Amino acid sequence: MQNIVWEKIGTVLNTLHCEDVKRESYIRLPEAEEALRLKKEAEEELEDVLEVMTSDQKACIENYIDSLNHQAFVEEQTAYCQGYVDCIQLLAGLGILKSNPNVERMIEKIRS
Repeated sequence: MQNIVWEKIGTVLNTLHCEDVKRESYIRLPEAEEALRLKKEAEEELEDVLEVMTSDQKACIENYIDSLNHQAFVEEQTAYCQGYVDCIQLLAGLGILKSNPNVERMIEKIRS
């Protein structure tokens, strides 16, 4: 039962994280725009290099890229959840949220 609850919480957080990127409060870092531009340039160069590689070499590079993308996604999700935990702790520290054992358990679960 507890895993189902955490799956639902994860789904809600992910939905909040991914929805409505046009909203006024959505953060758009200039560094992200530049990183995207550089990535596109690197992808174009990579396509040229992949054309002359063997299928085994291509598979190795594609596997590595997939693992990097997965790691980046997991790190992004971790940072996003950490932001929620930090906000909860800040609000609790300011006395806006009352101490609640359920909230404390939720924070501990997210941390582990």
